[in-house]
Amino acid sequence: MRIGVVTSAYHPDVGGVETHCRRLCAALVAAGDRVEVLTQHATAAEETVDGVLVRRFPLTVSASNYRFSAALWPWLRAHAGRYDLLHAHSYHALAALPAALTNETPLVFTPHYHGTGHSLLRSALHPIYRPVGRRIVARASRLICVTRAERELLVRHFPEAAERTIVIPNGTDPIRVVEPVAEPGRSILCVGRLERYKRVDRVIRAMVHLPADHRLDVVGAGPAREELEQLAARLGLAGRRVVFHGRLAEDAFATRMAVAAAAVSASGHEAFGMAVADALTAGIPAVASFIPAHRELAVMAGDGVPLWLVNPDDEVALADALRVAAATRRVAHGSNALPTWSDVVLSTREVYASVAPRTNLTQGAADR
Repeated sequence: MRIGVVTSAYHPDVGGVETHCRRLCAALVAAGDRVEVLTQHATAAEETVDGVLVRRFPLTVSASNYRFSAALWPWLRAHAGRYDLLHAHSYHALAALPAALTNETPLVFTPHYHGTGHSLLRSALHPIYRPVGRRIVARASRLICVTRAERELLVRHFPEAAERTIVIPNGTDPIRVVEPVAEPGRSILCVGRLERYKRVDRVIRAMVHLPADHRLDVVGAGPAREELEQLAARLGLAGRRVVFHGRLAEDAFATRMAVAAAAVSASGHEAFGMAVADALTAGIPAVASFIPAHRELAVMAGDGVPLWLVNPDDEVALADALRVAAATRRVAHGSNALPTWSDVVLSTREVYASVAPRTNLTQGAADR
């Protein structure tokens, strides 16, 4: 099968959608599909990542929350027919628009839907954008949500999509096993793009209530980093108690996972919660915000999983949960019921087969 994956950003950019797309594409290639990623970047480039051809189109607008490449539109208009189908990602990014509006190639849409914007301006623009979003939803032959909670929210806002929308949870990957380095104290790992809605500031404030040997390791980049660093400095936590690692190479990230006593996500909005899922799969006790996606993730993971759900606005309660989690022994790697990316690909390819023309699917198989 020949698949064009359209996404606003891709590895090495960091974020939940970026991670989802990279893992899905790598697993599709491993299953024998031909996959090309069509994405946006500061400069135009083509490269192969995990066996996937990545076409990066230059940004016309580079603002982090409103990334837009005018070059992607004519390219899709001219070349979309080379794919059996397009799979567009993220309702909250503009890259899905040309995938929906410039061609007639069958479209699958994974909205990663939060239902609102993540700043005052983006929240104000969200209702204005909804008629445009409705066109993307209407154009998609099938829509894939990653939790039932996301599907319920999407269908509440776009009831006409109910019969075309299914749930395929994200998968988890085996974590690269490395020997943990000897470090003093207990590391609490916080992974993700540094946006205000991720509420890393709540975790930093909670560190004030934890013993001095507890350290917060923040992995990721984003527009909120500077104000988070300033907060840590004002609270006297910068340097030893709160460490900002930025983006990490895979080996360095595996080391952070190996030494972590606990993981935390205080996010206010998630379609799934991949950072929490990855921590649980690695056996790391985790603390997460009490939002629908995390509650559903806890049910999916099964009984006995070391996961505490709290209200991050109560920094004392958050600190108490982090203290308990960091003192809890790790469980066996993979001792939960969360799906793998192999499971995800099997379900996703069934969706592809239901929307792509049979003649193209036959041709794609012959081409391989």
